[in-house]
Amino acid sequence: MNRQDVKISNNDLLFSIRNGDESLLKKLYEDHRSKFIGWFMKNHSLERDIILEIYHRAFTIFYFNIKDDKIRTLDSTIETYLFGIGKNLVKAEYRNLKVSSPLDDVSGIDLSIRDYDDNEEEIERKNYIKSVLNKLKDPCKKILQLYYFRNFSMESIANELGYKNEAVAKKKKCLCLQKIREELVNNQ
Repeated sequence: MNRQDVKISNNDLLFSIRNGDESLLKKLYEDHRSKFIGWFMKNHSLERDIILEIYHRAFTIFYFNIKDDKIRTLDSTIETYLFGIGKNLVKAEYRNLKVSSPLDDVSGIDLSIRDYDDNEEEIERKNYIKSVLNKLKDPCKKILQLYYFRNFSMESIANELGYKNEAVAKKKKCLCLQKIREELVNNQ
C-alpha cells in the first residue's frame, strides 16, 4: 500500500466517523488501544490505569476533532495522530504530578540540618518529607538518597546498584518519585 492509499483510506475513515459510523469508531478504539498502552508503559513511568485513562482522553479528543471539523484530512496515520495527542496528555500528566507535590523541592533541601532562619512551617514541611522518605524501602530509598543527598549522577546510580544502564536507573527513580507523590497527595 503506498502513502496515497493510506491518506485516502484515513480520510475515508474520517468521513465515516464524521457521519456517525459508531461501529467503525469502536473498532478503531479497540484496534489502537493495546499498542498505545504498551508503548506508553514501556516509555513512561505511569501506571497502566493512568495510561488507559490517557488513551481514552486521546481517543475522545481525536473523535471531537473530527466531529468539530478541526481535522478534515489526515496526512499521518490515525495511530500517529493518537500517539501525538497521547504524548501531549502524558506531558500534562507529569506537570500535574509535579504541581501537586512538595517533593519537587527535595533536591534543594538538606533535611539533616535545621536552619535557624527556617520558620516553623518550613521545618514542619521538611520533617514531613523526611518522614515520607524514611518510610521508603530499597531500592527507592537508596536511589533517592544517592541522587538527592549524595549528588550521584544517574549513570553512577546505575553502576552502584547494578542496573543495566542509566535509563533503567532513571525510570526506577521516576517510579519511586511517583510512589512518594501518591503518598503525599493521599495524606494532604
